[in-house]
Amino acid sequence: MSESDILRQLSAAVEELDLSGVVPRVQAALDGGLAPAKVLTQGLSAGMREVGKKFNSGEMFMPEVLVACDVYFAGLAVVRPLLRADKDDHVLGTVIMGNIHGDVHTVGKQVAMPVFEASGLRVIDLGEDLTDEAFVEGIRKHHPQIVGLGTYMTSTFMHTKATVEAITKAGLRERVKIICGGPAVDAEAARRMGADDASDDAWKGVEKIRRLLGVE
Repeated sequence: MSESDILRQLSAAVEELDLSGVVPRVQAALDGGLAPAKVLTQGLSAGMREVGKKFNSGEMFMPEVLVACDVYFAGLAVVRPLLRADKDDHVLGTVIMGNIHGDVHTVGKQVAMPVFEASGLRVIDLGEDLTDEAFVEGIRKHHPQIVGLGTYMTSTFMHTKATVEAITKAGLRERVKIICGGPAVDAEAARRMGADDASDDAWKGVEKIRRLLGVE
């Protein structure tokens, strides 16, 4: 079986909600010599990306998306330890991520973090429903290059301005680039509120983070 066929099978496991089959497929791919990052980004994450497209178009519904997430995370549990070891020697930068105050959703952030890790970023999850001060303290503690503000709702996205202002008031704004993420974000609006960029797609978010870091 070719590499492309193996990757398509991994993607299909997520799209087809194959909870019992995903771990054997992931293990077989790794045993066959595929790089952990490729298994994640071009296999499992590609499947999750298709799930997101189907959900947005009405082809899939939330109960199915939640099962797809279970499949994705089952495969990720096998890949993630190898992924971290594989990336330790060439980390592009550190990202702290957390959901803005009032937002307790976790799925989007949990999908984005391993995608970022697979791209060579060290990711620190601050959690959900965070105060502005929590982001400030996260910057002081972890010294990131990137701050990711997560939001699923327009109401919490609009709090971006206050969070950026808190970071600025603390004297930390010049140390970091700020990017918003989640289905409710808009890049132009994010910039008006003081952030550097925004993305509603983890894979496109990686491209934007690389540009913010000056890595092409």
